Amino acid sequence: MNERTNKLNKLKRWVVALAGAVAFSIAMITGVSANTLGIDVASYQGTTTSYFNSFKQVGDNFTIVKLGGRGGGEGAHYSNPKAYAQIHNADAVGMQTGGYFWGEFGDSVSDAQYSAQLAVQDAQNAGLAKGSYIALDYEAGAGANKANNTTAILTFMDAIYSAGYKPMLYSGYYYMNTNIDLSRVNARYPNALWVAWYLTTSQQATPPMQYFPNMSNVKIWQFADNHFGVDGNVMVNGSLDNNKPAEKVASKPSQSTNTPSTPAKTQYATFSGVYVADYWVGYNNKMYGVNFDMSIKPIDYNNYIPISAMTLTDRYGHKLRNQYIQGNNGRMEYFTLTGKYKVISQTATTVNVEIGGEPVSLMKSFVTIK
Repeated sequence: MNERTNKLNKLKRWVVALAGAVAFSIAMITGVSANTLGIDVASYQGTTTSYFNSFKQVGDNFTIVKLGGRGGGEGAHYSNPKAYAQIHNADAVGMQTGGYFWGEFGDSVSDAQYSAQLAVQDAQNAGLAKGSYIALDYEAGAGANKANNTTAILTFMDAIYSAGYKPMLYSGYYYMNTNIDLSRVNARYPNALWVAWYLTTSQQATPPMQYFPNMSNVKIWQFADNHFGVDGNVMVNGSLDNNKPAEKVASKPSQSTNTPSTPAKTQYATFSGVYVADYWVGYNNKMYGVNFDMSIKPIDYNNYIPISAMTLTDRYGHKLRNQYIQGNNGRMEYFTLTGKYKVISQTATTVNVEIGGEPVSLMKSFVTIK
């Protein structure tokens, strides 16, 4: 949905649709029904109440507005100059509203965090109410490692959640399944996927629900790139629900209980990525590794990872025969964490886990908690 690469991305989705049409006609999810029709718009679409009312008249009841973007053709930061008018006037004719932000940050956690800050800034400047959805438009620039891409995506979504908005993830069906570990996204944010897949590029007034993509946790299906001249969407799970607080959407950790007979279940964290050992540090006569992205700023001993728990690898996650650290000599070193680590405590964006017998505080987007 990037304005500068929109036609190219839609062409890619159309090619994928052609290749997969037969498969989709068989491997479809049954029992999914249309809920609410809607559209998404960017700066090359209209802004007036009459413009949005024309879609209301054909049955569309929500609008998702491009807020801005970063990366690729968007440059350092693009902000949609029409976003305020589009949100205000769509709302004025009774349409539910949300926003989306193009994020081409690949697997960079730091860039994902910064992109989310820009998305929130754009949302606030456009008057998008707290509690509204902000979707990450992730359809270009993915890294080679699916786990690392997912960590960056969850970093973005966590930051949106922490700012009081509800996160959603948008991409094309093929791109989403190829480059993202959806099980991690769905575990953290259930029913928060917005997936694009088109049966045809011809005009479609209503969605062909018999071809609904074979996926779970889909909130919105973008079924057309020509729905009365704009992208056509159908809500299949809930609504945009702008008045519902964000904390009621994200999956939450188990709550403790005062009843001794029903103690809280112990949770464990696992890591699935390959991480850079940015530097090694000695503390209390022990050696630790530090990864900048995983650490909670400012970095201190609470973020130190015991080297006894780290497996040194190459950049692709293959274990090295020599498990001795090089010692801050400028050479890039990588590691994995392959165990199950007890969760001591957690917030919406951070987690404290027991690694190597010691408490370590890290960014929650890097872990899967069960």
